[in-house]
Order: sequence, then structure tokens, then C-alpha cells
Amino acid sequence: MPTTARLRIEKMGHEHADGLVAALSDDAVGAYIGGPAVTTVDELHERIDFLAEGPGPDVAESDWWNWAVLRRDDALVIGYVQATGHGEWAEIAYVFGPAGGRGYATEAVEWMVGQLAEWGITELWAAVHPANERSVRLLQRVGCRLVTDPGRMLTSYDDGDLVFRLGTAPAGTTPADG
Repeated sequence: MPTTARLRIEKMGHEHADGLVAALSDDAVGAYIGGPAVTTVDELHERIDFLAEGPGPDVAESDWWNWAVLRRDDALVIGYVQATGHGEWAEIAYVFGPAGGRGYATEAVEWMVGQLAEWGITELWAAVHPANERSVRLLQRVGCRLVTDPGRMLTSYDDGDLVFRLGTAPAGTTPADG
């Protein structure tokens, strides 16, 4: 089981459903992502089954990785990290409840970046609502840079999002000023 100094990272499973719903039920959690994806334990069980099936054969060179994040000291589920692999690059995302503060979210995302690098995936992308300052700072802390033109079709992108990258970017991408 992967761990960091203060966290346990586990492949998301049904055993995490109650904890994830509790961790992510705060109204502030979904403020920049259109609300929570699921609001009940039953819905989360369905979502976990869907994620476990993966993207399906019609999506070429795509993998889904989803991990629950728990504090090591008390096993409290505080959120999740996820990546969608597209061959040699991936999109990353994360959602944490209020207990994900104090650097826990950064620690978990750093773990995910390291795990993906071990698998040879070092070009990472993330799309973030521009008003989500905490998420912007987290991405910057783990080494991501704001870009003006991703040069990739990002499935997590919503019109107006800021786009960040870590690692090698395709030709034509330009770091944003500032």
C-alpha cells in the first residue's frame, strides 16, 4: 500500500464510499467543479464501478487511475486523486474535503506525480477554474506551469479554465506571462 509521510494512498474501492461521501459533502468542495459528482453512498458505489471498468475499448490509449487518500494517523478519508493516461501523457485531477488542508492535498498530488513518473508518464496536464486559487497554488507548488495554449484536447477542460502542465509540452505551447 503506497504511503507518504502523513498519508495512505489506496486504489479507490467500495470500502472508501462512506468516507468519500462524508469528506466531500461540504458545499465548498464543488464550488468550482459544478458541485459534487455524487451526493449519496449508493451513487458513489455506482461511480466506483464505472471507474473500475475503465474507459472502454473505443477510447484508444487511455487509462484511468483513481486513488482514495486517507490520513495515516486515523485512516480518515480526506479526498481522492486521479489521472487519465493518454499514452505518454496524462491529465490529473484531485478533490479534497476540508480535512485536505494543512498540505495533505499537495502531499497526495506530489505522490501521484511521482507514481506517474515511475510509470514513464512525465507530461502532465490539469485544467482549473480561474477563481480556484487554492488549486492554482497547489499546482504551482508541485511544479506545474500555466500555459496559454495546451496543444492538447483535454477532457477535463471547461471553457475559461486555466491550463497547467508539468514536464515536456508538445511543440507550440507557450508558458503564460507572469
